Amino acid sequence: MPAFALIAAALLAQAHAQLERAPPARGPPPATRDGGGSRAPLSREDDALIKQLALLEKVEFLQNLELFEEPKGAPKPPAPQP
Repeated sequence: MPAFALIAAALLAQAHAQLERAPPARGPPPATRDGGGSRAPLSREDDALIKQLALLEKVEFLQNLELFEEPKGAPKPPAPQP
């Protein structure tokens, strides 16, 4: 059992040393204020598709909200007696 602990400690020390020597990971460049970055402009078809998808999301969101609203004039269930 002590041999296992010694091997595990050696492996952890080696992994830690490699992490310290490794260059920092480079992620994607930070987003610009408008979020678009330096991308090429969209075509007219793509722009229209994006607008339609945004509208569809809004409609679905409103439909989901309507599911949780109580219908007007519906009787409320009686409150439980303590």
